[in-house]
Amino acid sequence: MVSRILPGGQRWLLATAFLVILLAVLAILPVLPSLLSGSGYYGLRVDLPAPSLVEPGQGAQVPPPEGLALVFFGYQSCGTVCPVQLTNLLTLQRRLANAPVHFVFVTLDPERDSQQRLDQLMASLGPMFVAVRPESGAAARQLASGYNDYAHRVGGGEAYELDHSAHLHVVSSRGRRELLYTTPDLDLDRVIEDLTRILSEQPAKSLAAHTTPALELASQ
Repeated sequence: MVSRILPGGQRWLLATAFLVILLAVLAILPVLPSLLSGSGYYGLRVDLPAPSLVEPGQGAQVPPPEGLALVFFGYQSCGTVCPVQLTNLLTLQRRLANAPVHFVFVTLDPERDSQQRLDQLMASLGPMFVAVRPESGAAARQLASGYNDYAHRVGGGEAYELDHSAHLHVVSSRGRRELLYTTPDLDLDRVIEDLTRILSEQPAKSLAAHTTPALELASQ
């Protein structure tokens, strides 16, 4: 059997077509489970326990006493996904100004993210933002694992980075994770539709009736 070598132009067209198909598949993967389930949500509809986030004296409380909390694990030195996701959260806060929606940033890098730096960042983002600072990097990774997120350190010295997921978790007052967004590349109009729908379906309930294992975080 004699194989035929395609001309350069045809090889380029095939490579381009493959890349387009690959990008289309990657774009649909984050919402594919939700589409298959027929939930009608843009985000991935889940029903998972939400480990408590308690930051003494800082006002962070997850699950929230009412409404929803949007939880994001990141760190201030991150130069890739974190700025994009924080910008998403800032936009959502502005557009949901009258809704009971809180925004919780959990640092994965408490060694470099001091409480003062975190407080300054939260103040710049808005009154509905609070930060959680675990007592150590190991505690931060354990906390992220409780939300099915991952994080691990890359490199050494003072200039290390953290490879981590950029998930956005929607937690309701009933102590459950209701929605998951697996990418910072979000259609915020559709996210707002999701949050509005969840708020209408999940009225505020007493936390006492929906207890989950708590992870107490010591402030430094």
